[in-house]
Amino acid sequence: MIRLAWRNVWRNFRRSLITIASMACGLAALMFGQSMIKSVQYQLIEKATGSITGHIQIQHRMIKEYKFPDRYIDDPDPVEEVLKRQPGIKAFGRRIHMTGLISSPKTSMGALISAVQPDREKNITAMSTYIVKGTFLGKDPKAIVMGDRMVTKLDLRLGEKVVVMAQAEDGSMGAEAFRLSGVFHTGSETFDGQIVYLPVKAMQELLVVGNKVNHFVIALNNIEDTDAVAQQLKEKLAGKPLQVLRWKDVDHEIVGVQRFQNALLDIVLTVVFAIVALGVLNTLLMSLFERVREFGVLMAIGARPSWVMKLVLIESLLLGAVGTVFGLIAGSLLIGYYGHHGLRLPLGEALSYFIPFPDVIYMRYVWEKHLFAAGAVLVTSFLAAITPSLRACRLRPAEALRHV
Repeated sequence: MIRLAWRNVWRNFRRSLITIASMACGLAALMFGQSMIKSVQYQLIEKATGSITGHIQIQHRMIKEYKFPDRYIDDPDPVEEVLKRQPGIKAFGRRIHMTGLISSPKTSMGALISAVQPDREKNITAMSTYIVKGTFLGKDPKAIVMGDRMVTKLDLRLGEKVVVMAQAEDGSMGAEAFRLSGVFHTGSETFDGQIVYLPVKAMQELLVVGNKVNHFVIALNNIEDTDAVAQQLKEKLAGKPLQVLRWKDVDHEIVGVQRFQNALLDIVLTVVFAIVALGVLNTLLMSLFERVREFGVLMAIGARPSWVMKLVLIESLLLGAVGTVFGLIAGSLLIGYYGHHGLRLPLGEALSYFIPFPDVIYMRYVWEKHLFAAGAVLVTSFLAAITPSLRACRLRPAEALRHV
């Protein structure tokens, strides 16, 4: 039966080839879309967590706005001991985030102050790699690093002093002079024009908070372990007035973007399946119309209706299998090419206001998605053949033999 079905598939070579080509192109396009969206999502998460958020944060339990923690962790030492013993952590650091005023001899402007531990920050985020002038925070306890946009607005040069002002814990206004040690350029308007980095110890002195910080930032060896490590830290820190936040909790906007992109992908998936189904249905209906007399002869010599139905279904499956194989090959080659050379998209400009993001997307395989799409194409081709197969098995031999 399979041999006969295979011969029947290629009886009308051109029509079968067009159907297979449409299925292969649809699957390849679907794989490309899956890869592109997932690659964009991966790089978006990578840039967000690798620029400022980290994979996990630990903050005070009463904080509601996670990106702007306004309460301090009174005793951070026990938290650090827990983090040192936690497997899966690549690096962690203490931080103080708050808004303040940066003043140069010529002007002043508001900024987000990110006070970090310089020796640890290089292993948590990639901000030190964006330095274009000077150096990142080092041994100088009064060093400050800022973006080139802010440097231009403040009319500063390397080595010049700026005054950082922020509200201390007791409500008074603290002020301290810092020396510009480095300038970074990320391409992001927010980072380059609104964020400054300085040592956490200097910020603690300015705010008169002793050893307090308002959050810990954690980088993991594998981002896939985020949920598991976060749950373990919650259990180990139970009883303390703290909360453990995943990057999904802090950067909830990225999760919203992911959901929107996944919804678009589902729509494209539905359209491709509809095209495949219509193509297979058209091919089989045309084949059925041309072969009515043939089916009549088969039934007249003893072929059962179920046998005829199976024959049509197998023909459809063979069409689907060939189209799926060629689609997988074409899609894999396309993704492999752009995975090596990169695909230039104007996403950097679209997202540059929020985070540093490149214009080149390096495609990656998402095999669980690709294989699901391939299986769905195969199933769709099978389902599309049900109607023609039912019509074929319901033919009456006497009427079919008179068909011209």
